[in-house]
Amino acid sequence: MSSCSTNVANLSKTPRAVPAPTRNARGAAALALIAALSAWGLSAPADSADTPESVELSLPDAQALAVEALKQKRPKLAYRLSEGLLKANPRDGQAHYTQALAFAQVKAYGFGRRSARKAFNTARTPVQKYEAAQLASQMAYADDRLTLSQFWLRRAVQHAPTEEVRKDSIKAFRTVRAHNPLNFDLKFSVSPSDNVNNGSNSPYNIIDGVPVVGVLSPSAQAIGGIVATTDLQASYRIAYGERFMTRLTGRAYTRRVKFNNAVPGLSGSDLSSSRLQAGVNHIMVDASKRGQWEFDVTGGRTWYGGSPLYDFARLGIERHNRLGEHTQLSFGSAVEFQEDETWPYNDATQYEAFAQVGYKLANGARIGGYVNYRTTETDGVNQAREQWTGIVSYTMGREIGPAKLSFQLGHSVVDYDSYRIFLTVPGGRSDSSTFGGVTATFQDWSYMGFVPTVSLNAEQTRSNISRFDVDETSVSFGIRSEF
Repeated sequence: MSSCSTNVANLSKTPRAVPAPTRNARGAAALALIAALSAWGLSAPADSADTPESVELSLPDAQALAVEALKQKRPKLAYRLSEGLLKANPRDGQAHYTQALAFAQVKAYGFGRRSARKAFNTARTPVQKYEAAQLASQMAYADDRLTLSQFWLRRAVQHAPTEEVRKDSIKAFRTVRAHNPLNFDLKFSVSPSDNVNNGSNSPYNIIDGVPVVGVLSPSAQAIGGIVATTDLQASYRIAYGERFMTRLTGRAYTRRVKFNNAVPGLSGSDLSSSRLQAGVNHIMVDASKRGQWEFDVTGGRTWYGGSPLYDFARLGIERHNRLGEHTQLSFGSAVEFQEDETWPYNDATQYEAFAQVGYKLANGARIGGYVNYRTTETDGVNQAREQWTGIVSYTMGREIGPAKLSFQLGHSVVDYDSYRIFLTVPGGRSDSSTFGGVTATFQDWSYMGFVPTVSLNAEQTRSNISRFDVDETSVSFGIRSEF
């Protein structure tokens, strides 16, 4: 294959805050990229010409002549020569690559992409796989198959021969993603935990020091097990301009629980939950490009234990500002209306506000702070509450061994003005939680831009009702995209 150093990032202008249209020039730009080639290091003879079919050539000479035919913009001859090479050896990756270039010169991008895929599958070295993936991505881009172009760029990143080339491919991926109206984000994790049900750390239920209820059932006490979560978010751009963008959004979230040991009267599926939602997101960028407003309207349904729990509609507004070269500030608020599917008196309205600041240090490390306030208004029993949460975080600027570490520490206070356990609890219920964790991201173990993560988390909650004294330690194994 050739050393096609020019990448997809150059097929269009670097996108602004909102991508500009580039469709008309895409095919011509892609062809310009693949015009220069040296075909996997093989040089073409200086005086190649159109060769009659009856002339016998050695395989290396036929390949060299095919390269020269491409240089002279004679794709039919290059295709015929590559066909002969493939008859001699169907797994000739060089011939598949040459054939892909011949298809590209006549703008047959679909056929060319298939030939590039065959070149990738039959390549014998990482460099050859990289070049075949680059070519497939370029032709997918020229054919307006942007999601497919992103897929092939991930493959190119995986087989990039140098760190500089890898960074160029990542930059190209981000450029294509900015122009792609369709975006996906998938997160997955598996977490062994000593308390998957948020159960009590004691078998006794004590209220303000008085043993009112007695012994808790096994299902109300801490249960060890495994929690698996998947979170798929997708969006599709429906309108955009110089300083605005509107996207349709969707999300599917699942949480599945499995116990280590059987628990009388309770199963993991009873604690499993799901959430489906759809909505519209609108972004307005300031003229200075230093800040933006973001508006969200979403609605959906939440299931718990396999049954519908509540339907919801949510309105949100956020503000994001770049205060300086290294400082980011965000704040916002939201209101969510919940219609309970189990009992009409449990319908609720939830109000929320947050503020977040982040700062990047000179060594590349990042520090952040987050504050959240949430209040729930409802006539449901034991449902109305107020909650304050604060979190500080620190991400290291360099790796320690194979891992990049990030740390977080937080505290949360939840107050219920009214709470009943057979009888009304004097003064209501008050919970105070302290939690923290460390996450290791193994960027050196990346595959197609996806990296493994391991998190160790711990939480301790103390309440005036001992049923809600909770201790939990968990380890999460996850996968996320690094770009």
